[in-house]
Amino acid sequence: MIARAEITGVLLCGGSARRMDGVDKPLQLLAGTPLVLHVRERLTPQVGRIVISANTQQAQYAQWGDAVVTDREPGQGPLGGLVSALGAVTTPYAFCCTGDSPQLHPTLVNRLAATLEEQGVDAVYPHDGTRTQPLFLLMRTSVRDGLVQYMQAGGRKVTTWLEQLPLAVHEARDIADSFLNLNTLAELSAASAHFPTRADADPRSPSTVESL
Repeated sequence: MIARAEITGVLLCGGSARRMDGVDKPLQLLAGTPLVLHVRERLTPQVGRIVISANTQQAQYAQWGDAVVTDREPGQGPLGGLVSALGAVTTPYAFCCTGDSPQLHPTLVNRLAATLEEQGVDAVYPHDGTRTQPLFLLMRTSVRDGLVQYMQAGGRKVTTWLEQLPLAVHEARDIADSFLNLNTLAELSAASAHFPTRADADPRSPSTVESL
C-alpha cells in the first residue's frame, strides 16, 4: 500500500468562480467556516503534506501553514493550477481535488491508491455512478513532464490529457455525495442550512471572507 507520507495533497483554489460573481469561492463561508477549510480538514489525515493552488488571497490561504503556489501562467484553467502545484511536490504521488468540495470522503485517497497499485497505472480518478470526477485525481508526480508538454502544445482539457496516460477509473458510486461541488451563492446558502456548524471554529479562519 502507498504510504500516506508518499502522497501530497493539492487543493485547487485558483478558479475564477464566474457563477459566484468572481468571488474567491473556496474562502466563502459554509456553516460559518471557509469551504476550503472543510476540504482541508478531510484531506489532511489522508496525505503527508498539502499544497494550495491559489491566484488571489494567497496570504489568507497561507494562514494554515500550507505551501501556496500561484499559476505560472494565468488563465489556463485547472491544469494551469495543477502543473504549477506539481512543481512544488516532492513526494512520488499527488492527489488533487477542488477547494470547494466540503464532503470529500475520508477514505477516498486510500481507495484510489489501492486501485493505482493494483492496476499499475499512472493516474486514477473516481466514477460516482453518474459521471467521472477527473478533478479528484491521484497520480504519480512524474506525470508532470507530460502535462507540461501537453500544455505547451496548447492542450487545456483535463480529460484529454488524462486519456494519454496509463489510467484507471475507480468505482465510487457508494460515496457519490462526497463529490458535492458548490458553484453558486444560492447553492452555498442552501448547503449551509443543512451542514453542521463547527463548534470549534478555527480562530485563524480568514477574517476577510465574505459572509452570505
